[in-house]
Formats: sequence, structure tokens, C-alpha cells
Amino acid sequence: MSNVSTLAIDINDAELVVADHTGVLAQEPGYAALVLKDNSIVTGVEAYAQARLNPRQTSNRYWNDLSIEPGSAGIDSIENSAELAFTQLDSLWKRFGGSKKNAILVVPGYYTREQLGLLLGLAQECKMPVRAMIDAGVAASTRPYPGHQLIHVDTGLHRVSATRLEQGDDVAAEPEQALNGVGLASLTDLWAKRVAEIFVLQTRFDPFHRADSEQLVYDRLPEWITTLQDEDHIELMLPYGGEEYYVEVQRDQLLGVADGFYRALVQLISQCRTAGASLVVELSHRLLRLPGIVHELMRLDDANVIPMAPGAAALGALSSLESIELSSGQIKLLRRLPWRGEAIQLDPIEPEQTLSVTGDPEALVPEPTHVVYRGVAYAIDGSSLFIGREVLDGRHTIVLDESQSAVSRAHCEVVRRDGETKLMDLSRFGTFVNEKRVSGEIELHPADIIRIGSPGEELQIIALEDRDGS
Repeated sequence: MSNVSTLAIDINDAELVVADHTGVLAQEPGYAALVLKDNSIVTGVEAYAQARLNPRQTSNRYWNDLSIEPGSAGIDSIENSAELAFTQLDSLWKRFGGSKKNAILVVPGYYTREQLGLLLGLAQECKMPVRAMIDAGVAASTRPYPGHQLIHVDTGLHRVSATRLEQGDDVAAEPEQALNGVGLASLTDLWAKRVAEIFVLQTRFDPFHRADSEQLVYDRLPEWITTLQDEDHIELMLPYGGEEYYVEVQRDQLLGVADGFYRALVQLISQCRTAGASLVVELSHRLLRLPGIVHELMRLDDANVIPMAPGAAALGALSSLESIELSSGQIKLLRRLPWRGEAIQLDPIEPEQTLSVTGDPEALVPEPTHVVYRGVAYAIDGSSLFIGREVLDGRHTIVLDESQSAVSRAHCEVVRRDGETKLMDLSRFGTFVNEKRVSGEIELHPADIIRIGSPGEELQIIALEDRDGS
């Protein structure tokens, strides 16, 4: 059956994608909100715009936790998450289904048989004529890469997934591996909090003090993050109370917050691969929007990163119509499809171009040489470098601004030991590296951000280039 009469919907709570033969028609987040004045439910962008204004009446977990269990909706007056999922699915079909005779649902690899059955039931209530369900990784992967192991990587709001794909005469999905509780929602919260802290530090304006200004941060954050893909720093502006507040944000300030997320993703991929296999990583468009993500994946030894176009899964599902039999009866999940494109031959990767995760991930990372505070670089040498609120007799000390509270006399110590640069927390208030509180001690690397005090002072770890270029 021709894809002219078919609509494909990629079910991913970070961004549901609707497509037909003309291309991508819509992309919207998996958010739902209860409008109290008329007790109606809104979804997508409209709901996202209310998430910080009315957090108790907003939910973004209903696709991830699709269920008819009471209380699963996350909104007290809504019975279950399936009710919210139905509302969004019905809205999409009414807007874009039109005269379409068929629908294909692209589904995440973690959905259980019960959740798949529930999803089909919701589609039936929407009067949506579903003819096939296809695994997201299989739908997106249209071309084989001979001689390489193929892994499809994507993210939702509350999980990051990696699907290893078998490459034979067709493509088949193995069971998905995932990081649960780690996704774009938690990463967005970290970035929004960091941006708010920067506004406080530079302007004394706290956008998180009120719900409407907090929502404004979340509304503008996606554009800011996208801009930082190509820029080292950007100027952010927030209008509030008749005033305009401006701050400058360095790219590394936000990348530091994402460090844990990125490293966890690298570890997940490395766990999925076969030891010694040359790797192809298909990276979804949802992950490609994150600044520095491709560079971080260079930690993977002998790996090629293939960027996936927006809507790749939905469009890939449509391209498979000629090779699958659409069902009008019992609908099964398709986890195997014929290839829809020619094989791609990739040149071997030179060993010196890669960084192995299984060996020493930091082997090619230069050793830190200085701590920078307010434009002044303090050398890290064989002796201890202390950071605190006052000069310590006979000791190399960085003295922080006296207006800061929650700073100890000797707050933390930076020292080079056994070929590594370590930070040891000596305070009762806490020291933070890349927005993670230090427990005992932690190894430092160039571009790490140390935060101390309240509202907080930042210090950056750098490595100076040697004269010989090393």
C-alpha cells in the first residue's frame, strides 16, 4: 500500500514525531496539563508552556509509564496515564490523520506486551486504523554497514536507550538496553538551574524566585542550547518586571553540568558493543541537539558516529511499506525489516584518531596546569593549592570574594599526586565540581568547573599548551 495514504507517528515522550509521504508534519513534547478553568486537558507545546506555572497539574511521564493503574497520570484528578496518552494521540490524529486510511506506530523498544496492547486500544478509541507497529531502532536504520557493529542510540524524557541491531539480509533489533531515570527532562532541569544561578551571580536577579520567570527560562532554554552547538559563549536575556536582564554564558559552563549524562551515555554504548568490534553509532536527532555530544562519543574506540535526520524513525517506517504486509487483523510488533537502502562502506578509523573507553579514557587528555579565578591563573605544582576565605600562613592560597557565605577558611585543596590532579573537600558546606558535590576527593580535568560558596564563586581548571605544541 502506498505511503501517500499512511501516517506514521513516532512515540517518544521527548518529541513525538508525525510524518507522511511529504515529510515531517509535526514535532511536539510528551507533556499534558489540566486547565482548571474548564477542566480540559491540553498537550504538547501548550502543556509544556504551563509546566513550571502549574507543576501539580502537569505531567510528562505518561508515555514512559503508560498504564491504566490508578494514580499513574501524575495529576491528582486524572485517573491514569493512559487517559493523558489518549488525549495527545487523539489530538495528533484529528489534526494530521485527515483522509489517511492507515497509520503506523513507531514504538520504543522497552514497551511491554501489556503497554503495546494498551497503545493499540488507545488508537482504536481514536478511530486510528493502525496497520503496523515497528520498533524505533529498526524503523530508523535503513542501511547496513558491512564489517561494523551497528547500535542505534536515542533519548526520551526519562531514559536513554541503546539498541544493538543485527545486520544480515535485513535489520533486526536485539533487546534494548537503557539508563532509566536519566533523560532530557533531568538534563534540562540541570541546565535550567545552572542558567538561573548564572543570572543570580551576574545580575542578582533570580529567575527561579517566581514561577512565571522560571517558565521563561525553560521556554528559551532549547534555543540557547542549540546556539551553543556552534558558539563558545552566548548572551542570554530575560525580560521581567519591565527590566531586561543580560548574562554571558560560556559553553563549558553548561557542558560541565552535562558531564555525568554524557559519560553515562558513553558507558552504555560501550556495554552494548562486542569487544574488539568496529562500531557504528546511529545518533538520533534528539541527542544531536546536545552541545558537545559528538565530541564526547570520540571516547569510544574505533567508532563512527552517524547523525540521524529529524524524524528518521517515522520516515523510515513509511519507506518500509512496500516490504511489509499491513495487517487489518491482529497487529504484531515488527522488530525485523528488510533494508531500504544500499550498504555503506566506511573507511577504517586510524587508531590515533580515537580514545578507548575500555583502556584509559583520559589518556589523551592533558594534565591540568592552573586554576583560574576571576581571570587570574594559579599554578598547580608540586605543593598544595588551597581555596578558601583567607590566606593560610606559608601556603599557596586562592582567597575568594569575602561577600560569599558558606565558605570555610580552608575550603578545599588542589594537589598533584601520583600523576593525577586531585581536589579534596575540607569544608562542612560542600564543594561542587561540574555541579556534583565532592565526596572526599575527586580527580580534576581541564574544563572542569569548581563552585564554592553562596550564591557561589566559580573557578575553572585549564591546561596550558607547551611551547612545542603538546
